[in-house]
Amino acid sequence: MRGADGAKPADLEELRRLSERTRAQGRTVALCHGCFDLFHIGHIHHLARAADLADVLVVSVSSDTACAKGPGRPAFPSADRAAVVGALAMVDHVHLARGAGPTDVITALRPDVYVKGHDYARRPCVRLRAETALVERLGGRTVFTDDAVTASSTDLFRRFHA
Repeated sequence: MRGADGAKPADLEELRRLSERTRAQGRTVALCHGCFDLFHIGHIHHLARAADLADVLVVSVSSDTACAKGPGRPAFPSADRAAVVGALAMVDHVHLARGAGPTDVITALRPDVYVKGHDYARRPCVRLRAETALVERLGGRTVFTDDAVTASSTDLFRRFHA
C-alpha cells in the first residue's frame, strides 16, 4: 500500500512482521540502505539488481544527519528521498532510518540479502563490516551490485556546484 506521498512506508515493527510473514510463505527479503540523494541511473540499476535477488525489496533511506556529507548535503530531505524511492515499482517497502546506520533495520527485518553498491566493495569501512557481520549472524548474506552503470550523487553534486 502506498502512502499519500507515493512512498510505501514501513516502521520497524511493520518490518519485523513483514519478515516473519514473508519467511512463513517461503519467500525471501532483500534490504538496500543508503542516502539516495540526487537520484540517478546508478540507483535504478542497483535497486533493480537488488529486486532480482529476493521476492521482497525493502529500501531503508538514511536520515538527513547521516547523509550530511558537507554544505548543502543532502540536497533533498529524507521524506522526499523516500518518496522518490517508494515511487519505483521494484521497491516493495521504504523505511526512513532514524539513526546513524541501518543496524536497527537489519535486526528488525533479518534480510536474506543485504545489497550494497559496487563502490562499497572497493572501499569497505568499519561500519559496513559491522553491518555485514550482523547480517551474517542473522542468517543472511551481503551482495555487492556490479558497476555496469557508474554514477555518483557526490560527483553530480560537485559538477553542479563547481
